[in-house]
Amino acid sequence: MRVGQKVTQAVLVGTSTLLYFTGRIVDTPETDRGCRTKILVKVDGDAEKLWKQWSNGIHRLTCYGDITEELRRFCRFKQIQMTNEAV
Repeated sequence: MRVGQKVTQAVLVGTSTLLYFTGRIVDTPETDRGCRTKILVKVDGDAEKLWKQWSNGIHRLTCYGDITEELRRFCRFKQIQMTNEAV
């Protein structure tokens, strides 16, 4: 994962809600624990709010770039509620 790269992280909760946030990769820590791919992201928005309201596990899909508009079109088409967790 490229440090400095803009990313979108999202998780589909059931079939009715998509939780997401955007940010920028600031580090790729090397540890033997957890998932193979580890990134530290500086969140666009309120990181404290994101942390306090975090739900639905720690596994999010990460995509390079801000794909908010693409997610919005998909969610509108599939009638899925889309929520930015950091706003």
